[in-house]
Amino acid sequence: GFISRIYSTFHPAYNGGQPLIHPSPVGIAVTDSSARFVGWHAIALLRVAQDPHGEVRVYFFNPNNDGGQDWGNGIHVSTSGNGEAYGESSLPFAALASRLYIFHSDTRADAGETDPPASEVDRVRQMAVESWAADRV
Repeated sequence: GFISRIYSTFHPAYNGGQPLIHPSPVGIAVTDSSARFVGWHAIALLRVAQDPHGEVRVYFFNPNNDGGQDWGNGIHVSTSGNGEAYGESSLPFAALASRLYIFHSDTRADAGETDPPASEVDRVRQMAVESWAADRV
């Protein structure tokens, strides 16, 4: 249920189109370019929106603001070219969801409109298992 909860909390297609109204702190599992677990890190989600190419992305404040971050398994942090405002980093929604291990949520407000398809949940879970969660499941 954790992955479905991420979608119902943040993804506009599953939360009734509700935008983030304030930065939301989340915990991510940091991985290296080989997708191996490095450690825990906190970032602030700023917004979730479609990028100029129509893909739903999570825009966040990353104190490193390094566009060269390679989190492995094809996940590369973007700092420009995908609708980022100055100081923002971004990732496709599923890519960021696969690295989340904790986030704030209000169970009353996060009921969501619909659950994400099982195939999407499985895809995000697989991305986590192929990286930081390999020895945690």
